Amino acid sequence: MSVSTISLSVQTLIESECLSTNALSFAQDPSGQPQPNGSPLRILNAVKLSLMLTKAFSQCKNDGKSNHELGSLGLDNFIIKVQYSVDQSRARGDQLLSSVDELNAIASTDDNQWKLVDMGMKYSDNAEISSESEEGTSGTILQSLGNLLHAIFSPKDALVPEAQDPNGFLGEEIETAQGGGKRRSANKSLFHQLIQKGLPISVCRLLSDLIDGGANSDHSEISVDHVIQDLEQMTSLPDLFLYDPDDEFFASTIHFGQKFYGRLNELAKLLEITTVTNVGQPGLETIFVSGLPGSGKTHLVDAVRNFVSNIGFMVLTAKFKRGMEYSSKEIVTTLMDEMVSNIVRMKESGNDADVDYSRRVARAITGALDEVSLSTLVDFVPNIQSLIPQVTKKEGLGCTHWQLIFLLSKLLRSVLSQERKIFMALDDLQWADPSTLGLISEVLISICHCPEERGRLVFVGMYRDNEVSDDLISFFKSLVTVEGGNNAYVTNVELSSLSLDDVTKMIMSELRLTRRMVSGLADVVHKRSHGHALFAVQLLNSLVSDSIIAYSPMLHRFHWDQNKISTLKTADSVACLIVFNLTLLSMEEIQCLRIISCFGIQVQSDLLELLEDFKLAPQGGFKSCLHDLVNQGIIEVDSTLIVFAHDLIQEQVYEGIPLKERRQLHCDIATFLSSRTSLDFNSANERIDTVMSQLGLSDGTDSGDSSIDTSSLISTATSQINNAGPEFFSDKAQLIRFASWNLLAGKDAAEKSSFKAALHFYKNGVAFLANHLWLKDTSELCLKLHEGATFSLSALGENGPIPTYANAILNNVNLDDSLVAEYYLIGSLTASGKCKEAIARGLAVLRRLNFDIAATPNPMAIMQAIQQAEKESSMYNFSQLSEDQKRVDTKTRNVMKLVEATSASCYLVASPFLPLLNAAAVRYSLQNGVCEDSASAFTIFAYFEIFLTQSFESGRKWGNVAKTLLEDAALCPATTRARLKFYTFVNFWFVPLKESIKHMEDVEDMGYKVGEIESADMAQMHRYKYSFFGGEQLSLLSQALDNSLRSMAKSSVVLAKMSALDKDLIDTLGGVKSSNPYAIFDGEIGNRQILLNDAQSKGLNNIVEAAHLHNVFLSFWMDDYEEAVKSSDIAMSFPSAKMPGVKLVYHIFYRGIIAYQLHRQGKGEKWLDEGNKMLDQVETWVKNSKPLFENKLVLLKAEQDASMCNFLPAKESYELSIKLARDNGYINEQGLAYERMGKYLMSIVEVPEAESCFLNAHRCYLQWGAKAKADKLWEDWNLGSSTGRLEPCTTSIKHKRNE
Repeated sequence: MSVSTISLSVQTLIESECLSTNALSFAQDPSGQPQPNGSPLRILNAVKLSLMLTKAFSQCKNDGKSNHELGSLGLDNFIIKVQYSVDQSRARGDQLLSSVDELNAIASTDDNQWKLVDMGMKYSDNAEISSESEEGTSGTILQSLGNLLHAIFSPKDALVPEAQDPNGFLGEEIETAQGGGKRRSANKSLFHQLIQKGLPISVCRLLSDLIDGGANSDHSEISVDHVIQDLEQMTSLPDLFLYDPDDEFFASTIHFGQKFYGRLNELAKLLEITTVTNVGQPGLETIFVSGLPGSGKTHLVDAVRNFVSNIGFMVLTAKFKRGMEYSSKEIVTTLMDEMVSNIVRMKESGNDADVDYSRRVARAITGALDEVSLSTLVDFVPNIQSLIPQVTKKEGLGCTHWQLIFLLSKLLRSVLSQERKIFMALDDLQWADPSTLGLISEVLISICHCPEERGRLVFVGMYRDNEVSDDLISFFKSLVTVEGGNNAYVTNVELSSLSLDDVTKMIMSELRLTRRMVSGLADVVHKRSHGHALFAVQLLNSLVSDSIIAYSPMLHRFHWDQNKISTLKTADSVACLIVFNLTLLSMEEIQCLRIISCFGIQVQSDLLELLEDFKLAPQGGFKSCLHDLVNQGIIEVDSTLIVFAHDLIQEQVYEGIPLKERRQLHCDIATFLSSRTSLDFNSANERIDTVMSQLGLSDGTDSGDSSIDTSSLISTATSQINNAGPEFFSDKAQLIRFASWNLLAGKDAAEKSSFKAALHFYKNGVAFLANHLWLKDTSELCLKLHEGATFSLSALGENGPIPTYANAILNNVNLDDSLVAEYYLIGSLTASGKCKEAIARGLAVLRRLNFDIAATPNPMAIMQAIQQAEKESSMYNFSQLSEDQKRVDTKTRNVMKLVEATSASCYLVASPFLPLLNAAAVRYSLQNGVCEDSASAFTIFAYFEIFLTQSFESGRKWGNVAKTLLEDAALCPATTRARLKFYTFVNFWFVPLKESIKHMEDVEDMGYKVGEIESADMAQMHRYKYSFFGGEQLSLLSQALDNSLRSMAKSSVVLAKMSALDKDLIDTLGGVKSSNPYAIFDGEIGNRQILLNDAQSKGLNNIVEAAHLHNVFLSFWMDDYEEAVKSSDIAMSFPSAKMPGVKLVYHIFYRGIIAYQLHRQGKGEKWLDEGNKMLDQVETWVKNSKPLFENKLVLLKAEQDASMCNFLPAKESYELSIKLARDNGYINEQGLAYERMGKYLMSIVEVPEAESCFLNAHRCYLQWGAKAKADKLWEDWNLGSSTGRLEPCTTSIKHKRNE
């Protein structure tokens, strides 16, 4: 095929059949426009031809042609060039075609897609040029243009002159639309005549305005530029501006704001971000859209949502609510439940692809979460049971904040793993509570660390930029932080005011009028609204409702009086305008809106249906009002929700209710809803435990409201009564009744881990009893409410208010009933850094419980306490532990929890009361009952048996007791903490190091599952330490720490600082010069020395000790023994440095090697004694776990023999140490043994053998990843010129070896 070009006059073109058969498009628009069939094709082609002709006409005018010349132009003067595709055999050169028949022949045989290239002018050779002065006006020029365009649209018809209308019918007097009296206008004759020809109204309007000088428009003048603009709009959007709308368009009421207008740049940006994949580096796309209230944030995101939904995304949306921050977490979990619900619908759809997808998702979820985790998740995501029927809900599992993060992260990751993209949008983030923002942040960050899944999630957050809190800023920063590594891409979209062009286009689209017709109206609206999107929409809707903008049958369009619009007085703000518009509603509609507003921005459809029987429901019911309210754009309705179109509307409706009337309405709604549950039971004279059982939720069978979750109904009814407020009631029985409601709602929320909501209800319950606290008939209710509040505050990490509620309990109940309060109070003191105060309080309470704890924690008192516990244990039969646990009462369990809380403070400050406390706790437990809550005390007691008495057998015995208790214990935060202590302080001494690493992995996983995040992080920290000492590849450890440090800093800065020291050590040995593990502290800590100085100034001895040990280990490996000794001496000055653990083992081991080396360097006999002392210490350990200690002991003996000049035993010990390290997989200690042997051999001048040892050590260090250490060894001993030999690089790693 080739392109052929012809030129012809417009007259020839319109006389042919081409306008009806061939689709014309502009050459500069290669894609063209969708072409209609039948008669609309001719109309659209005529518009395109008219546009080109008008531009050519305008060019003639600009070129200085006279009015006379322009007026004499006909269609045959306009020459148009057309391109089309033909077979090569029939191609022709560019030629002027004048035969209509030939043109029709071409049109019938060749390509019917024709491109209009350009249009020029042709003047007759004998054309007369007027020499007279220019006469006429621009009106005559426009009439000439109008006649030309009319000839294009109606080539065979002539205009009806006024003389042919003798009766004046077409020009009769007709009342004008704006009520300005009657007039006769020839314009209407022409306009109606054109309409009678069947031309589109928009074309008739344009032609009549041209020919009659704009009499049909609100403009006094019309210009050629206006004509071009009109025709361009008809061409680009013919369905909107060219073709006539159906009758329904004019019959229905126009409502602005239901479509998306303006923001085209922002929309294009969001669509590009959402749909374009980052090839090679997929990251989580995070978009924040901000703006003032009513600026159009939701509409913008809705436009994106609708688009991505049509291309296969799963779309999830939710909105936070003003004044209901306490329920924020439920909004997030409901969003996740919606996600699973979508997958369930796919499962049931019958579509093979959807069914297969749902099955793959189900398998991914069950592979990621165990049975207990799934059972816990059901409380938050009920549809899990529909997707995975084998999942059962189990009562009493509970769920912490961090556990919920773990569960939701695993769930979302499992869904994303199946390759379907998800678009998740959360509106009004400024109203989410801090803990929920933290939850969202942690879930998103967890997805960021999944290379494949993160590219399948688009998260959009919307917020008001005039209500940004510090918590919201922290939320933004948390996601920006992970952006650097291409894990996430964060985009901020700030919505400013609508431009005049945006407002104009909105009016054009709704009224289906071209720009020139609406420009005056748009200018007024934009100035009055200042470009505020909601204000502009509300203003336009008010003009429609007041009939200022109304349909005119005479003009066949919506019409308004521009003068009246310009002088009209309007509200000064959107709020005032909304209030005014609401006054125009009927009483039934207002009552409907008032009731809905009592629930916030939205209400469930099922709940509103339930309220149909409510005595204050609008006459005729809610349904009769909803339709009109939707049409007026006040509310929106979907299958499950009824939502205010904007929260500003809800605010004005709600605040418009007088305060007393509003409170009464809340009260009436609450009592009505309570009648659908057992909340309506009169509990005033009943015991609280009886009331609680009688306030159990109904199953819905009596009310027939099974579609409404009864738990949600309880929460809703209680929230309504709280909105009424306790000050609205004076009757004591009513106040107690509503306090009981809050207790039940709080308990239900706490069981679902909605601790913010639980705290809200508990606080309100206390408020209802403000004048009746701790009376005989309210004491137990008060206790439950205050305990619930302290528990919720503790779960939220809000320690400040805990003493207020705890002390209220302590001042009003006996000791046994106050134990729970004491537990939370001590925990809050510890969390606030008041450890000494927490210890003093805990010891005082325990002494009141007859704990025998010495007042002075001296060594003698500690040893006596340990011996007394040993003595009493001889009378206990430990074989019955499992049965004994079942018989332990609540008081004993609470006492043991109190012991754990006090022990936590003791541990943090290395208090000498720690062994005394736990020895007494062991005795108490043996006397009153041993249970899983005792496991922590038994573990610590075992630890001190090892530490203080060096009795590893006793430590093993007590450790086994703790182990037995934990084996049968349910997984929960307390047992996770106990397991961490057991594996870190006790079990470590009796198993190979690699087994300890596995135990730390297990505890870490348990911690995340139950939300015990600090224990998980501590287990992670220990796992990295064990892996480092065990010879794990350093680059892998460094990478793992990179992924963990920042999240660790969120739960415990102390742990993060200690782990940063570990990473610093690893990277320094690995030769990673660009590493800065302290960057996670955002400039506060720049290096190890600054960290040390900071810890010293704050008295954080555990970090000070860790920093000095860091220097010991680094100096040791880099052969700076004198520096290592200095740091070692400082570290040893801290009591905690002598406490048994992994750091003590390696500190003693390395110090022993240093001591022997210093002795051989002539530093004195004291170093030989020091080395022997270290060797003796390791020798006491070796019988507990040979895989862990034997190679270290043998290496120290080799160093001892070398120092004593026992040449042959030294060589044998070095070789045995090398073998033992290799057999147990300690590549680092294998290299160390080679290096130590090489140095010894070099000292006795066995150079070739020494060089062989150095080469083997170098190989081991490189295999370990310690490049800096390997390079130093190479340089120190000039190994590049060595003639030594390498031994075979083989290892024999044995697991669970304990010979």
